[in-house]
Amino acid sequence: MTPEPEVHTPSVQERGAKAGEVSRRIVLRTARLTLTRMTPLDEAEHAAASGDPAAALRDTRAAEVQWREYGFGPWAIRDLRDDGFLGGAELRLAGDGIEGIAPDEVEAGWWVTKERRNQGIGSEAMHAAIGDLWDRTDAESITAYIEEGENAASRQLAAKLGFVVRGQGRGRSGEPMTVYELRRDVWQRRGG
Repeated sequence: MTPEPEVHTPSVQERGAKAGEVSRRIVLRTARLTLTRMTPLDEAEHAAASGDPAAALRDTRAAEVQWREYGFGPWAIRDLRDDGFLGGAELRLAGDGIEGIAPDEVEAGWWVTKERRNQGIGSEAMHAAIGDLWDRTDAESITAYIEEGENAASRQLAAKLGFVVRGQGRGRSGEPMTVYELRRDVWQRRGG
C-alpha cells in the first residue's frame, strides 16, 4: 500500500505574497454591485462617501497591506450601473486591541454611504465578500463587533448573514461592544 501524500491547505497567515498577487485580479459582481479590493486609489471617494477623510486614509492604507500579506481584505463597494462608490465590505485580521477577538481572527465590518442605506447593499456586498473568503481561505469563522447603542441596522445585518452573539467585549478605544461570530459550517448549512 502506497502512502497518500499529505495535502497542505495554506492557512490565512501563510498566504503571503502569492496570495497578494492573486488578489489584485479579483472582482466580485452581484446583481447590483461590483466589489473591488480597496486601495489608496479609493481614498478620495471613500472620504466623500463617509465624510471622514482620516478614516478613508487609514482604511485604504491598511487595506493595501492586508490584501498584499493575506490575499483577502476590505472591498470597495461600487454601483454596478455607474461605478459610484457606495461603501466598504471589510474582512481582515483583527489585530491587537479588541477585547473579545483574538488578533489572528478574521474580523468583518461594513458600511454604506448614508444616501444608499436601507436598500440591502450591505447585505448583498457582505454575502459576496464572505462567500469569497470561504472559497479562498481555510478560515473557520469570522468575527464582528458592534458598538452598543444606535446600531440596530448593523445588528440586523449581522443576524441576516448568520452571525450569532459570542459575548461582550471592548473596542480599541475601550468602548463597550458586542462580539459576534459566523462559523463556516453554519454558513454552508444555510446555503451561503
